[in-house]
Amino acid sequence: MTGGWESGRVCLDLAVEGLDTPEALAGFLRTTGLVPPATRLRGLDTRWLGPFRELRDCVADLVAAQLDGRPVRPAALELLNALAAAAAPPAPRAVRTRSGALVRTLSGEPDCRALLAAVARDAVDLLTDPAARALLRRCEGPGCRRCYLDTSRGRRRRWCSSTACGNRARVARHRAAHPRPGRRQA
Repeated sequence: MTGGWESGRVCLDLAVEGLDTPEALAGFLRTTGLVPPATRLRGLDTRWLGPFRELRDCVADLVAAQLDGRPVRPAALELLNALAAAAAPPAPRAVRTRSGALVRTLSGEPDCRALLAAVARDAVDLLTDPAARALLRRCEGPGCRRCYLDTSRGRRRRWCSSTACGNRARVARHRAAHPRPGRRQA
């Protein structure tokens, strides 16, 4: 997740990630909860970036096809299914801390294929669930390409983030309604 917005699905969070560095990918894996914060990712390096970018583009294409009411590209669907079946996602475990609290950990250090499979399976679940698909929305923010699940009351959510795109839209609306003297209007 970037910028404090919440899409409602890990696969939708991936669809907007830049994934420019192994550190950015590690941040994505941790903030989305795919791996607990203290999980070691010794194998994560630049070789992981290409497959995650490929999955990111695939998910974005499949979600856009759903939102646009067009058929999905067979190649994108094949890739998604291949990645979902390539490895078992990391198995979660509950472990007790010194204070006695239970925390989530993984049964072993996850590799690239296992984490790709976890995201791909999330996308398969989303795209094959009619109720979830019905909640899919595209942000109405100018230039924003993020998608999210609209779980708001009344299904009236318009932006990926009320504090980012929503705030920009409100500021623009306010400026249009209340022009300041001496400021040129766009």
